[in-house]
Formats: sequence, C-alpha cells, structure tokens
Amino acid sequence: MALENSKGNGNQNGANPVLEFPEELKVKAREFFKKGAEVAYALNYDYAIELYLDGLSIWPDALDEGHKPLREVALRRKEAGQKKAGMFGDSSKFRKSAGKTPKEAMLKAEYLLSKDPTNLALMTDLVKAASEGDYRQTTLWFANLLFEFNRQKDKPSLQTYILLREVYVKIEAFARALQACQQALQLKPHDTDLENALRDLSAQTTMQQGKYDGQGDFRDSIKDRINQEKLQAQSQSLRSTDVKADALEKARREYQENPTIPGKINNLVNALCDTEEEDRENEAIEILEKSYIQSKQFRYKQHSGQIRIKQWNRRVRKLQLQLKNEPDNQDTKKQLVEATKESLRIELEHYKLSVENYPTDMGIKYEYGKRLMRAQQYDQAIPVFQEARNDPRFRVASINFIGQCFYFKEWYTDAIESFELALEAVEDQEGAIAKELRYNLGRAYEAEGNIEQALNCYRKVAQIDYNYQDVKDRVDSLRKQQQEKK
Repeated sequence: MALENSKGNGNQNGANPVLEFPEELKVKAREFFKKGAEVAYALNYDYAIELYLDGLSIWPDALDEGHKPLREVALRRKEAGQKKAGMFGDSSKFRKSAGKTPKEAMLKAEYLLSKDPTNLALMTDLVKAASEGDYRQTTLWFANLLFEFNRQKDKPSLQTYILLREVYVKIEAFARALQACQQALQLKPHDTDLENALRDLSAQTTMQQGKYDGQGDFRDSIKDRINQEKLQAQSQSLRSTDVKADALEKARREYQENPTIPGKINNLVNALCDTEEEDRENEAIEILEKSYIQSKQFRYKQHSGQIRIKQWNRRVRKLQLQLKNEPDNQDTKKQLVEATKESLRIELEHYKLSVENYPTDMGIKYEYGKRLMRAQQYDQAIPVFQEARNDPRFRVASINFIGQCFYFKEWYTDAIESFELALEAVEDQEGAIAKELRYNLGRAYEAEGNIEQALNCYRKVAQIDYNYQDVKDRVDSLRKQQQEKK
C-alpha cells in the first residue's frame, strides 16, 4: 500500500490510507475504452483490441472498464471465426513488445490471448505478469478464469494449480489459494509440501472475512466464461437453488440428530451461508454462538464473527453501488459513512478477540494491525505489526506498515528508517513491492524537508515505472523547487 497524498488524517469512510489512481489518467484511458467499444460495435475487432490495450497501458488495473470488455471483444472475435495471431504479418506494437516490465508483459500476453482466448499458456503468462505488476483486481479475475479453465480440462495441470496458489496468496485471497492447493493435492496425493501448505492456508482462510468477500465473486469468472463462450459447465460449477435447498435440508436434519458434533455444526452453518440470504446467515450465527457457549471453543465465535463481517461488507458494497448510480444522493452518502464505520468497528472487535485467543498466530496479528491502521489507531497498530514482522511471511509488509504509521504520526525519521529496512529485505529491487517502498520512502523524505533524497527516491521509481502513482509529477515539482532555490 502506497502512502496517500494528504497527511495521516485519513478519510471519513475508514478506508485504508491509499492513493487513488489519478483521475486524469483514468479519463485518458476511458477515451481509448470508449473508442474501442465503438469500433467493436462496428465489428472491427482487431482495432478494438488495440484501442483497449492502449487504454490499459495508461490504466493497467482497469478491470471493469478495460480487461472485461476486452475479453468480451476477444470472445466475439473468436465466434466470428477470425484467426489467431500469427508469427508474420502482425505489426501490433503489443505483439512486438519485448515485455521487459510486468505491465508490458501483461499487455503482450493479453494481446495474444485476445486473438486466442482459450489458450491456457497465454492466460498463465497474463496472470504471472499481472501478479508481478501488483495489478490486484486484474490478477484475481484472470486467476479465477484460469482456475476454472484448468479444472475443466481432461488432464488438469498440477503446475497451474501451484502457480495459482502462489498468486492467490500474494493478494491474500486465501480461500481461493486453499482451493488451488486442494486441487493440486488431488493430482499429487500425500505430497508433504502441499499438505503443509494446505494446513497453513486453512489457518489463513479462517481469518478471512468470508468465502468470497471483498474482492469479487469467484463465480463471476465462471459465469462470464459460460455466457461468453457458451460452454456447458454451469451444472458443474454453480449449484442450482434446488440442490442448495436439498443440501440445507439434509444438513439441518443431521444437525438436529447430533447438535454437538463439530462436523454437523459446520455443515449446517455452511449450507445456511451458501444461500447468501441474511436471515439464513443470522441463523448460522445463532448456531455458532450457541455452540461456543456450550463448548467454549473459540473457533465457533470466530466463525460467527467472519459471517458478520461478510454481511457488513456486503452492505457497504451495496451502498457504494447505489452511490455510484446516484452520486449526489446525500442520504446514501451518510448511510455509506455510517455503514463503513460500523463495518470497521466489527472487524476490529473480531480481530481483537482472535488475537487474544490465538496469541501466537502472526497472521491474525497482521490482519488486526491492518484494521487498526484503517481506524487510524497508529499507536496501537505499531506494536502489533512489530510482533507480526517476526513471521517471514509478513516481515516486509509489516515493516512497511510500521513506516506508514510513523509517517502518519509525523515521525518522519522513524518512517524513513522503517522503509529503508523493509527495502533492504526485498529481493527484487525493481518489483512492485520495491517500487511501493521506495515511493513511500520518498514521501517521508519529502515530508521531512529533504528534497534531494526525496527526489532521488522518486527518480528511481520513475526509471522503473514512469506511470507509477504521481511520481513523475513529484519529480517535476521537486526539480522546480531546486531550480527556484538556485
């Protein structure tokens, strides 16, 4: 997470302090997307692909406005019977790109995939590049698509599932990483490394806010593939309402016969939550709370908290959508602010209890620290991250967050030392994590008034990724300040 433009006074809805992608760049990208849609409507698919990719070169993580409609164009092109990209006679700059940076590699892979939309090797290349570029929305969506394509193969690829597990872990989509690991174990049973990974992922998944909460629905990619490619996989990938009802009835009957057996409790809770109906979810919460009181096993309390978090996140997303459709609706704005505050309060309470009950689980402490940061409780977040950094999985991220806490407290020297420490621990000094840390380091130097060091940090980021955040504007601004002093 890169630092936001303002100092650490946050925002009203309690979101993470993060710099939004510049609106002026979104506007430029949307010009290409609009033109691409118009050209695709006229059935000029190849030109439309170029235009969408031109827009994505400006705004690489534009999922809903760029990648998804481009995918639709690619599928329509395939249905029209047009050929794959050839080795010769293809003058596209995306085809000829060397793919030296993650963005270039992603756009090249997406160009080739757009000409051959069912090619798993190209889809894999795209997912790898998007992950390396830290384009989280894009990574998640295409990873979900790749997962489903691989699952439908007569002989699924073990290496694809292992890759997906790693990709999902990187973006903290632990439930999906767990699914990928489970599929890999089916192909390679009794593998010690996979079994160990499965245990770790099971623990991580229990911390998450819900099965598919927060980052889009795994079934979106399946539905997209079914609708667009007209494949007959719906019965295999999405359970019908009748099947869900049958599963719920069976789970309820077995629970009533054995209401204290953990497996029967979990089956009923999962069946109730699978309906995605709030009344059913509330029933699941009641069952879990009752089981917690009777057994004193915190896992039931933890599970009920995860369901509540899922419910509140869903309410927040609904209000965000309403506000997007009616941006001037003051009542919706007020409701969104209140719902976001309540959602954060519930998450804080949940993770605080989880930390108290699982004090040695650094993953839970790391998640608790992130919520404390969102609540701008920096004094409380710092010691939590200091413990979480002892786990190698969370070391760099935790030190980065510690630096951000110091930054927002205006302890700029301490922030600088933290970002430098985290940067030293990063192997790939040109990767997404290093860019973020060097950018944050520049922000801390700039806030401290050290223009020369700040400029040096921003310049290094710009040399790797010129369009990263607002780095080029900061370079121009600081150079102008230097010239004015001379």
